[in-house]
Amino acid sequence: MIGKGAGHVARLAGFFAIAGLAACGGGSGSSDIIEADVSAVDGGTFSDASGTVTVVVPQGALAGNAVLRVASARIATGADDPTFASAAFEVSLKDAKGDDVSLDRPIRIVLRADQPPEHPTLGEISRFDAGEWQRVEASFYRNSSQRVVGLSRRSQATYRVTLRTLQATQGDAVARGRGVLMDETFGNEAFFGDVIGLHTLLDKVTPADAVALGVQVDVTRLPQSVIDLMTGSDLAAKDAALADPATTRVLLQNDAVIGVRARFDGNGNMVRAGLTCALCHVKVAPTEFQLSAGATMLPIGEPQFDGVPNSAIDAGTILSLTPFVQNLGDGGATAAVLQGWGPGNFDIRALPDNALEDGVVNPTNNPPIWNFVDLASQGYLFGWDGLFVDDGTNDNALASQAEAVYDLVMHGNGAFGTAAATLPAELSVTPPQSLLDALAQAEADQPGNDITADKLRDLQAWMRSITSPAPGPFDEAKAERGFELFHGEAGCSSCHRSAELTGPGLFTEITAPQGGLAGGIKVPSLRGISHTAPYLSNGSVPTLAAAVDGVLTVLEGLDPARPTFSDDDREALVEYLKSL
Repeated sequence: MIGKGAGHVARLAGFFAIAGLAACGGGSGSSDIIEADVSAVDGGTFSDASGTVTVVVPQGALAGNAVLRVASARIATGADDPTFASAAFEVSLKDAKGDDVSLDRPIRIVLRADQPPEHPTLGEISRFDAGEWQRVEASFYRNSSQRVVGLSRRSQATYRVTLRTLQATQGDAVARGRGVLMDETFGNEAFFGDVIGLHTLLDKVTPADAVALGVQVDVTRLPQSVIDLMTGSDLAAKDAALADPATTRVLLQNDAVIGVRARFDGNGNMVRAGLTCALCHVKVAPTEFQLSAGATMLPIGEPQFDGVPNSAIDAGTILSLTPFVQNLGDGGATAAVLQGWGPGNFDIRALPDNALEDGVVNPTNNPPIWNFVDLASQGYLFGWDGLFVDDGTNDNALASQAEAVYDLVMHGNGAFGTAAATLPAELSVTPPQSLLDALAQAEADQPGNDITADKLRDLQAWMRSITSPAPGPFDEAKAERGFELFHGEAGCSSCHRSAELTGPGLFTEITAPQGGLAGGIKVPSLRGISHTAPYLSNGSVPTLAAAVDGVLTVLEGLDPARPTFSDDDREALVEYLKSL
């Protein structure tokens, strides 16, 4: 045992070699592998001889001086569990009378993992409680030393490393759901074509203008003639094609424009157009093309079904250019509002003939789609406004949310919120009668329901099939410091407290009214956050650094007694977020 920390007396008591521990599996009656006096004032860091187990007691964490004991533990429950990645160790902090010492701050349990976790598997510290192994409140994996750091507020508990794999649905329904995402309009051509006149706009849009607005092109659906042209050496011909609306029509005829489905008559004239959810939720791997202007990256490539949203799509500007908006006769006021949404944002309540219309400009950004299986088990509220929740009886909250989006936002021919609805609306709040009346009137105005349950459940399966991407590069030492701040002085975990760093609550201090639903902005998951810029519900913050600065500045202003955070602290929090 190695004891670290000024003023601490470390006592060797019955050492076990790590090989011996692994062989016997530990035992609650075995001798301590760490025994040390711990000062309540100074705290300290205490390790066994091999460094397999380390306990870090922060300064001031204990209510009084204590004796720390760590022993190997033998627990029969789940002895053959393949998720176990270390032996079990019992950790206790007792005062001179042998009573538990209360903790004012969490201690850190650091255990060596038998094997490194590979994404989407996570290394976590688990605690044996009520006859089963449960995750501690937070864990951080230290890849450089193959150790897992966990936070605990228990003065006595048994811990081990466990491997948790982010869950994902598999099967034929996933592939079918991908098809729904890419191609299904549920008849919204009647709105985007007949009312908005989207096809009239598309008929004169050049590919260059379209990609400038964030439109993505699926290379797997391009005709060979276009592929040959764009990969050829005739730069002038490529420039001409990108500036010609006829090229756009060719792309639309081949369903190569992601999220847009145009309809043509027998003479090749575009007569209608509808939208699919892929417009905002699918992006491609861009390709570099040689043009007259030089090497140019264009959003032409294979679709990436990884849950990362299309943050480049400027849906507001596209809508502002349609005949419907251009002919409103309001001096361009509506067009200016739509263009003010910015790329990656959409105000789901702003379109005409929408029962949720609230008269408030409140666009939200396109959220990522991942980890929904794990999130559902953590009481997660689906949708930015947190209206949809799995209630434990049915588990179709995602499908129910999709029905609402296809019907009320995308203007498919549906019947959400009425007796003719496809699925029960699994809502976290009860809609007011005024909204129910509006939904009933909308159904009376456009009777029928083309939105089928099988397609909604297939789409739900696809959404449940995606896990957050692996973290990119980050500074491990700074990230671990950020981990401590996040779950400590900065107070971030008061909202982002679940395993996926979300929570069941809502931020309700937002612009009112809220479409007749007394919800708010739900607490988002932070796993994979480095892949989802811009940030906040309205996409108003471009970088993680700016997001951290903004939140800390607000919190410091709300509570003058709250600690202030240095530039190093803020950088550490950013690095921690990048590690998720």
